Order: sequence, then C-alpha cells, then structure tokens
Amino acid sequence: MKIYGADYYPEHWPEADWEKHIKIMKEFEIEWLRIGEFSWAFLEPKEGEFNFDLFDKAIPMLKKEGFKLILGTPTPTPPAWLIKKYPDILPVDENGNIREFGSRRHYCVDNEHFIFYSLRITEKFVERYHQYADMWQIDNEFGCHETTYCYNEETRKSFINWLKEKYNTLENLNYNWGGAFWSQLYSDWDEITIPKNTPTFKNPHQMLDFHKFSSDNVIKYSKMHKEIIRKYSDKPITHNLMVDFFDIDYFKYAKDLDIVSWDNYIPTDEYDFYHQSANHDLMRSLKKIPYFVMEQQPGRVNWRTINDQYAPEYIEFWTKQSYLHGADGSIVFRFRELPYGAEQYHGALVEYSGNPTERLLYYKKSKKETPDHIIPKKEVAIYFSYENAWIHRINHLNTTFNYWNAIVEIYKAIKMFGYNVDFVYGEDNINDYELVVVPYAMNIDNDFLNSLINYNGKIIMTSMSGIKDERNWINKEKYIDLFNKFGIKIDDFSGEKNVKVLYNNNILNGEFWADKIVVKDAEIISILNNTAFKNNPIITKKENNIYIGTVLNYLDFSHVLSLALSPKVLGKDCLITNTNDGKIILNAKNSKNTIYINNKKIEMEAFEIIKKG
Repeated sequence: MKIYGADYYPEHWPEADWEKHIKIMKEFEIEWLRIGEFSWAFLEPKEGEFNFDLFDKAIPMLKKEGFKLILGTPTPTPPAWLIKKYPDILPVDENGNIREFGSRRHYCVDNEHFIFYSLRITEKFVERYHQYADMWQIDNEFGCHETTYCYNEETRKSFINWLKEKYNTLENLNYNWGGAFWSQLYSDWDEITIPKNTPTFKNPHQMLDFHKFSSDNVIKYSKMHKEIIRKYSDKPITHNLMVDFFDIDYFKYAKDLDIVSWDNYIPTDEYDFYHQSANHDLMRSLKKIPYFVMEQQPGRVNWRTINDQYAPEYIEFWTKQSYLHGADGSIVFRFRELPYGAEQYHGALVEYSGNPTERLLYYKKSKKETPDHIIPKKEVAIYFSYENAWIHRINHLNTTFNYWNAIVEIYKAIKMFGYNVDFVYGEDNINDYELVVVPYAMNIDNDFLNSLINYNGKIIMTSMSGIKDERNWINKEKYIDLFNKFGIKIDDFSGEKNVKVLYNNNILNGEFWADKIVVKDAEIISILNNTAFKNNPIITKKENNIYIGTVLNYLDFSHVLSLALSPKVLGKDCLITNTNDGKIILNAKNSKNTIYINNKKIEMEAFEIIKKG
C-alpha cells in the first residue's frame, strides 16, 4: 500500500513538541498526515479576523520534512462566536430540541449563515495552503451523531423545494404518498411538514423521501466544498465515510469523490473480524477501485459504553486486513494520546507522555508486509442499496430486523467458503460473477432488476426481496418476471421470531420473517416446520436459482450456499483474497492457526500473511 500515516493536529501541542513528533514519525516510517479539519476557531478566532500563524508554521514545516499532507476543510466545528451571532445554525432534533454548542457537527446544512461562513473559511484555507496539499478531505464524517437529519424550519422549506422538483404537482405527490389513507392530502405545498414526532406511524412514503432528501442535502453541501477546492487544486478529493453507516447514500456520494476513504472502528459489542471485512468490501465496492482507511482504530476508543483495550498486535492485523480487501493505505487515528478534551481516553500510536507505544512497532511491521495493493477477482456479488436500508427502517412487519447485520451473516458464510465478495448496486454489471446474492432487497432498482432477469449465472435470493417499488409501495407485479425465473410466487408473508426449517432431516433456525411460497415449477429443498405456513416450502431451487424464504445466520446459510458453491478452504479464523496471481491468506488469530486449501495443510503464525501461487 502507498498510504501509511497518522491523524495529526499541531494545534493540540506546544510548538516545542512538533520536532519531537517529527522525529518519532520518521523513525517509524509514517509518511502521510491528516490535519486541519477541526481548526476553524484557530483560523478565524473572531468574525472576519483570520489568523494563520499556527498553520503557516506547521504546514510548510511538515511539508519540508517530506510528509505528504491530507488537508481537511475546517468546517465540522463552527466556532462559538458564530453560534452566538447566528444560533439558528444549530441543528434541531426530531422532538424540536436544539442541539447546542459544545461538541462537534453542531450545524444544519440548510442554514444560509452556516453555508456562507463555512464556505468562506474553506476558501481562505484552500487558497492559502493548496500548494502543500497532496489530498483533500471535505469536512469530517458527514452525518455522524445523527446529524444527517435536521428538523428546523429551513430544512422543512428545503424539503418542500426538493419535493416540488420531484413531483411537480401536489396531485402527483398526494397520489405517490398514499394521501388517501388517514386523510393525508395536501392542498398547499406549505402544509407539508418534516416527518417527526407523530402520535403513531409516520407516512412511510414521506419518510422514504425524507431519507432521500437528507442524503441529497449532504451531498449538495459537499459539492460546494469540491467546487472551491477545484478552483485552486487538482489533488484528489475524499471524505471520511463511516463504519456501519447508512444515513447517506454512499454509492451516490462516491461518484463525487476521487477516492473513497473510511473510518475503520469496531461498531459491535462482540468483535467479529468478518464484520470489519464486510465494511472494507463495501467501501471498495463504492467505486470498484482501491480505497484507503482514513482513521484506523489503534486499540482503545473513547465512545463505547465500555472502552476496552485491544492487544497491540491488532493494529498489525487491521492494517493487513485493509490490504487484503484492496485498500491502498491505512492511517491511524491518532498519532498521540491527548490528555484533555472529549477524546482524552482514545488510544493512539504515541502515549500521553510522548513515548512510542508497542502499537507503533506493530504498525511499522505491517507496512513492510503490505506492498502495493491487491485487486480481488470478481467471484461473488451481493446486491446492496442504501434505499433498502431506509425502507427496512420504516418497515413495521418486524422492527427487530437489521438489514446490514443480516447481510453480514451471508457475507460471513461466503468468506468462510474462501470467496471474494463485491457489493453491487443498480447500474453495476454482474455478468462476470459466479454467484449473485440478492438479500432482503425489498425494492430492486429497475436497472438491476433487468440485469438479474438477463443474468445466466447462479442467484440466491432471500425473503423480503421484490415486494416494494421506489415509492415504498407494496408492488409485487413489478417482479413477476424475476420470480418466474425462480419458478415460484410469494402468496403471503409473516413477521416471526423463530422459524424452524426442515433441511435434510436437520432443523435450521430462521428468524424475523417467513414467506408462504407457492411452487410453480421449482424443486422444493426445505419446508417449514412451524409458523402459520407449516409444511409449506421455504427453500426452493430452479436451475441455478435458489430462493430462501426466511433469514438464516451464517452457519445455517452455509448449508444452502453449498448448493451453489464448493468451499475452497477448510479451517477457521482466516481471510482469503483470490487474485489473478494466486491467493493471499491472512491468519485472523493472534495465535498459531492451521487451515487446509486444496487438501494441503497450511500452518500460520499469529496474524501472518502469506501468498500462494
């Protein structure tokens, strides 16, 4: 990989410490630094009074020392003077409460005052330092802390303008929103509100539009930054996307970015390296080109309920894991532990006292073992869409279902079989994949639906797929040709807690959902052993097309997967990427491990990475 570095904030340290930091960075071969994104109050301490002294010293000095710099536009932390003058900048939550100054991301992207002042400081910053930048980061973690959504009056008016552009007439909007139900008809555009704290269920069609609008709103604001940067610089532009985050349509946003980067933190209470791998492959799949990690968790973080520590060796594994999935770099957040502020408990490569940690040794070690970047072969595709993530949030049939977590179970089974995974979206070409999985896709994009109908490879499709259209209406007619390909139709469905599936004289355990399947010309693989649909088919197969009418965990899904794929690996706790030049294998255990590939025994040391031709 090309990008090894750390997130570094010179404004946090006395100037006398900078040279000590540089010495450590060079000793441990840190080459890239990300700086600047939280610096607004330093650059503009009072309205219109700009002070670049600190960065005029730090940025040229770091560049002269040979570091490559990622400069972040300094907008995610509007300064106190600006909030005092224009308190309407502050976001409003769903309950009408103002989210106050005192942390970060305390702004609404629709506010005209915020737009003016944030773009002004961005232009000042870019104009002054563009010759030093090797890459640009726009803002920081758009949507973090549930800030994609704002419920103030400005956002309501912006939402109405978005709706006017989409629907043209109120008659069209009333129809598409199902306004005949509960008398939700509008006679004037200004009657429309943002869906928020209603007595009972919100309008599901209005809610989907609000998700789409809010995502588009963030992307629109990001484009304003991009236009400023392009006035002065042709260096690559990125934004640090987030783990397990679905408020913004990253497929759509990635089209505006030159390179995808993301912040790799462990979001689950129980650590599962496959969960991180799924996020890696999703990020790579956004543009189908090499990406990188902008913030790599070093060990302990500060934002969990219990902030436990990981052994220092894990920074080596996480860097190698990035490499294995096609990343071109991994930057660790952060360089040095900070003794003050909201992130004072967050780990780093250098401890509070300024001494290198053992993590820094392992990070340097990983650099030597991750040259260039890997291009994974196309083998298995999983259809994913952010729109489906939103539809599932709105779904009332079983509110305990989590779209992404259920997909990760399928992903995990495929990876344990030793196959590469790409996530595919509407316009993606699927013809080069051996298997395409369509999981829980309530609405299938029209382009992708046509691709599936014309695809001649293997397909596994699951429950919930193909029942909604782009309006969030139930519209099974849209998918008749697709279900004919599977030789079935779905006659009914049910939200469930426990689903028992009789499979080869064994019981598989499903959850969340059960379909009532009517077989037209398909083979019955399994039947239901409980629910209102007991003794009805639940898994079917027609030629290369398999349908699963419930939600299976990774172990039970593996039984069905074996009908479509043969395992390439035997063993646990390893990751494999297949390339045109062979296999790259990573031991995911912090101890010795044994696996078998093609009946050949492979013994591996802790977190070892090896290549096999």
